[in-house]
Amino acid sequence: MVQALLSVQNLSKAFGAHLAVNKVSFNVEAGELVGFMGPNGAGKSTTMRLITGFLAPDEGTASIAGHNIRIQRVEALKNVGYLAEQPALYEDLTPEDYLRFMAEAQNVKDVENAIRVAAKLTRCTAYLGQPMGELSKGMRQRVHFAGALIHDPKVLILDEPTDGLDPNQKHELRLVLKELAKTKAIIVSTHILEEAEAICTRLLIMHRGQILTDTTPAELAKQGKGDIQLAFRVLTQNRGKNNDV
Repeated sequence: MVQALLSVQNLSKAFGAHLAVNKVSFNVEAGELVGFMGPNGAGKSTTMRLITGFLAPDEGTASIAGHNIRIQRVEALKNVGYLAEQPALYEDLTPEDYLRFMAEAQNVKDVENAIRVAAKLTRCTAYLGQPMGELSKGMRQRVHFAGALIHDPKVLILDEPTDGLDPNQKHELRLVLKELAKTKAIIVSTHILEEAEAICTRLLIMHRGQILTDTTPAELAKQGKGDIQLAFRVLTQNRGKNNDV
């Protein structure tokens, strides 16, 4: 049996008395583009930080390309690209400087080629020489996406990747994600149901730190009699309140 590129087993994380992530488990195979959805404060970003090693879980673990994030952290992180919801901004660096730093941190062999490929894929070649502080939010988002791709990882974890992009840029990114998903395992967190319906093969809907359902966009829409937004509201609206995490 082929092992999933991403395997999450019983992840849990509490902040004081607040249980942000409660025994979350799921797998993502190569060729899957999974939408990670839920109301604000559902625990999505916390789960992504746990998977990528930015937070240590209280219980459970995740494996990336067969490497356990808790005991094989270095090997696991070689196989994952992570785009945070609010990436760190290095205003004095140019995108080229930033991408070179990211490539060297991942021990990429041909750094210059990796920069060219990632920049072309994310449509940021034209402004590689400008300081990051002079770029629009959408431009910076594309640079950070290129940074997540620079080492050609097997798994991509993307938290709100279309945030700050205009409609044309969003369309371009969706096409890129569909192409990348042919060989990679991808998780995309988004609040835009139409976006998830258009590009995702599966949807994981999270609320109050738990996975409510693991389904397809078509099946979720069917629950709302063709209206995916209605189905989402029905599924989440009466499940209690939570603080943003």
